[in-house]
Amino acid sequence: MSGVELRAGFNSDPIRLHLARLAIADAEGYIRAREDIGEYMVGEVQDNLDGQKLYDGSAMPQSKAAIARVGKTLIDKHHLYDSYVFQLVSGGTAIGSDLVYAAINHFGGKTGRGKKTKIDARPVMGVGPTQERAIGDILIAEIEALQ
Repeated sequence: MSGVELRAGFNSDPIRLHLARLAIADAEGYIRAREDIGEYMVGEVQDNLDGQKLYDGSAMPQSKAAIARVGKTLIDKHHLYDSYVFQLVSGGTAIGSDLVYAAINHFGGKTGRGKKTKIDARPVMGVGPTQERAIGDILIAEIEALQ
């Protein structure tokens, strides 16, 4: 993905142990859990765009264009909204967009001719406490299904 990407690797010891157990016991379940996590995270990004909020639940800074047209920021034609996808990667799941302008909208910065236009960061994709709990619930459900 050339735009912006979030890789959810599972680096904490307890989670790694549970995932190793899941992968050994039921490799297909591990793939299913990672797909469920990817689908959940893409849905989170789209919910954030719909609700005009950032991944941490705070309000999204509105763009001048959205204010002028009395519309929503980053969602006028749904190009960015529809571009978020997930991929299974070694040991985790990658979520992101391949649109080049996804990165400048996520991280913010200066763009345009002479870098004169400043774009506020609008990170609609990320993992905070809410997402951690949901991802944990997905993993626990898969592990419990093995019992």
